[in-house]
Amino acid sequence: MKKLLFTGTALALLMAATSCDKDTLVEDPRSVLVPGFFGTPDGIQAGLIGVYSGLRNITADQGGSNFMSQGTDEFMRGFGTSNGFEDYNAGEMSSTNGTATNLWNAFYGNINTANGVLQYAGTVQGLAPAAVNQIVAETKVLRAWNYFYLVQSFGDVPLMLKFVDTPTKDIARAPLADVYNAIVADLNDALNPTTGISNTAAQPGRVTRATALHLLAKVHLTRATSTARAADDYTKAAQFAEELIRDASKYGKGLETDPAQVFAEGNENGKEVLMNVQFNADPVFTGISDNGAGGAGQNQTNFLFRVRYDLLPNMARSIQYGRPFGRLGSTPYLLDSYKLASETTPRQWRTTDTRYAKWFSTLWLVNGIGGNSGTAFNPRAVVGDTAAWYAGRELTAAEQARINSRPNGRYVVGTPSTYTTNFSPYINKYDDATRAAVNNSSDRPLIFYRLAETYLIAAEANMYLGRTTEAVNQINTIRRRAAAPGRTAQMEITAAQLNIDFILEERTRELCGEFTRWYDLVRTGKLVERVKRYVPAYVGSKPSPIPGGTDQYGSNAARNIQAFHVLRPIPQQEIDRTSGKITQNTGY
Repeated sequence: MKKLLFTGTALALLMAATSCDKDTLVEDPRSVLVPGFFGTPDGIQAGLIGVYSGLRNITADQGGSNFMSQGTDEFMRGFGTSNGFEDYNAGEMSSTNGTATNLWNAFYGNINTANGVLQYAGTVQGLAPAAVNQIVAETKVLRAWNYFYLVQSFGDVPLMLKFVDTPTKDIARAPLADVYNAIVADLNDALNPTTGISNTAAQPGRVTRATALHLLAKVHLTRATSTARAADDYTKAAQFAEELIRDASKYGKGLETDPAQVFAEGNENGKEVLMNVQFNADPVFTGISDNGAGGAGQNQTNFLFRVRYDLLPNMARSIQYGRPFGRLGSTPYLLDSYKLASETTPRQWRTTDTRYAKWFSTLWLVNGIGGNSGTAFNPRAVVGDTAAWYAGRELTAAEQARINSRPNGRYVVGTPSTYTTNFSPYINKYDDATRAAVNNSSDRPLIFYRLAETYLIAAEANMYLGRTTEAVNQINTIRRRAAAPGRTAQMEITAAQLNIDFILEERTRELCGEFTRWYDLVRTGKLVERVKRYVPAYVGSKPSPIPGGTDQYGSNAARNIQAFHVLRPIPQQEIDRTSGKITQNTGY
């Protein structure tokens, strides 16, 4: 029997023979496809689970996180290795960029596997019609998801809706409108009331009707500002988002009452979650690695945002505080976005909106007496006492004097004027304290879509439709949840405050670090403007929080970014393999 191996756009992803139980999707990796692979019920199920498995190669490792989050107003270059996306470095962000190439291959590998499932599912003996309908509906949601991120990233892309079983160079980029039409058609099919997707998931990690509604609303919102726009895109974005909000309980969904609960360890399949990518503590299933950087397909979000707490006096690396990996550094804009105009003194900053206190780490406790010249810095340090506090404001001389004269000695104080690449607050949404080793990647499922974003999608669409009251109410629903006790009124906005910049800022406050920011800024036409406005220029040396210490800070993103950066570079391998039929995006 002839084996099928493909490269590039026609790549066949590693397939998986699978079984299912109520708790997880069980995978047995395979390296090749054969023509008869989809000829049995097990093969069809394996194909579908193979597409789910392929999501890991796009979302949770450093390549996917960098691709979707770097180079925005929220994040600047961290202390880790550069890949070009964080500062638009022309020498690295090119047609030979490894991250862009790997993700292109992963997208099309998933799509080709999905095409195989869709092409053969209806012909297999032994699958009940209801099972076929569910498999087809799930697969169409996943194919639409892959194409949605392809088209947002690269613009016109090859549109392949049939399973590729022979290598070919006859591939070209399809018009943006054709790709969006295919995405919308897949999602509408999945939502068919007779043959569509189920309301609830058979196992955690499977997509449901709630996932499809959210994704379809997001697709219409995004297409509305593209050259492929349809006249009713905003109407449909609001319609599908509001259907999900209205019927959330039908799907077992709803907003958590406390923002802290959304990302609490163990709640990754919680009621607010609409889509996640499954990981667990099984090293075979998850690809857990203690090899330092790790590899593709691992969940590395637990250390991509983390700063160098391990360089602070009297501190050492620990499972509790994680591995400092430093790919995404918080910008001043991100940290300041939680301030309210009604907070008139520095001590009040970020006390009304509780999301900052709940989703950012600013305090470290002594765990390594004497480490990093700790004895010289504070010979009275005690394990469990404060080692460092990043205050979010400048301290007065009297406040610093009180810290210096504490019975247990002083601790490091970070302030905005001393925040650096290595020392600043960071997002803790993905912390994982259950790992077996400090350097291990996370075994937590990765939350990708949640209901809070659905409210913000509806609000943005309604704003463009002139339905201001609805938009304000939808935003205020999210903001009220984040209010400190007794401060709900201060968190509510009025119609006069509603504009696209406010919505982008609210998306920062609610969704920072959740793989959406670069796409948000491109969708709204704000990428270049906001990167130039909010990303601080790179400086090689500035005072750090450690007395007498210096460190680098900032990024060259504002200097380097250009209008053509609203698209990523097409991998050169695709251009070469198709003899130029696939063309390059402008500027690369």
